[in-house]
Amino acid sequence: MKQTEFDQKIKYFHDNMPKQCPILYSMKIIGSKWKIPVMWYLMLNDGQHYNELKRSIGSITNTMLTKSLRELEEDGLLKRVSKGTVPPSVTYHLTNIGKDLVYTMGDLFQWGQEHMKMEKNK
Repeated sequence: MKQTEFDQKIKYFHDNMPKQCPILYSMKIIGSKWKIPVMWYLMLNDGQHYNELKRSIGSITNTMLTKSLRELEEDGLLKRVSKGTVPPSVTYHLTNIGKDLVYTMGDLFQWGQEHMKMEKNK
């Protein structure tokens, strides 16, 4: 990003700063270590079962996956769909509010990809 573009963004944020910081509000909702990866894998493959998500994410514990899913559901970013069968079949889906984060997640993905390359080339 060029310095002039950066300066314009900062001026915009400064001039439009509400009483409650939107960054702090956002981080309260998605700021735990595992919520963004959960949402990322649901963006890549909507309608995953619990164990599919666990395998996709890798090193997350059952406790943290369950906690993250519950909190994301409470905040309206994902929904839990039960087919009402025995044994239970439950899938997780992003809501429209959760899908609104696709551009932000894409930007995070690209930023991480660029900086991983820079680290690798050091």
